[in-house]
Amino acid sequence: MEKTFETTGYTVKEENVDFLNHHILPNTMVLNVNHPFPGFYGTPVMEESKPRSVLLVTKEKYSWEKILKTVSAINKFTDFKIDGTYARASLGNIYFDSIRIKGLNSYDEIPIIQHAFQEEGFRFMNARKYKNDQTITIKLSKFYLIKEIQESIYLDMDTEHINYIIIPHNLNWELFRSITLKIKNNISNRNFDVVSGVFFMNKTVVDMIRVFKPGISIELLKEIKERYYKEIERYF
Repeated sequence: MEKTFETTGYTVKEENVDFLNHHILPNTMVLNVNHPFPGFYGTPVMEESKPRSVLLVTKEKYSWEKILKTVSAINKFTDFKIDGTYARASLGNIYFDSIRIKGLNSYDEIPIIQHAFQEEGFRFMNARKYKNDQTITIKLSKFYLIKEIQESIYLDMDTEHINYIIIPHNLNWELFRSITLKIKNNISNRNFDVVSGVFFMNKTVVDMIRVFKPGISIELLKEIKERYYKEIERYF
């Protein structure tokens, strides 16, 4: 019997971002993720008036607990239904602690959300000048509602087109990228986006990869799993 359960964890991924200079509180920094799932070609274009995901860069690191409680309060006492969590972004050797926000209906809502966080004691980093359309690395903590559909293969029950594959060893960022490039050059269908991460489950840390592809088949998921296992065996 397939079992659905909730767990926590994080992913580490590269995203292209713009640094917004409009529709934000004065002298604050907000990163706009402008091209989700870069490894998949054919992602539907989002409405330009509706942000998919933004990072509100904070002056200091706030606990995941404080962020979650504040998001819950904002949703309870307003008409917003935002999804917010902790994220750490890096641009080279520059690091940004931030709050990742999804579920906004327009860019006009960003300063309203920023103000709501300020009312709860959050302080935002002062604006800095960076070029737009830059690739940054984001470590994103979140809750997952998942169901095992094959051995070591899980379906995300909250987000469409997302699956997870448990892998037998942790991969640093450069090794993960090298293995992924090799696999994508030698697989039956290379049109999918994949990032690394972990689940906190079964009283331990479980390494995984997140796979995005609309309509992906079990056969392709199993092929991806087998190829990662084979490549990982070469190194460990």
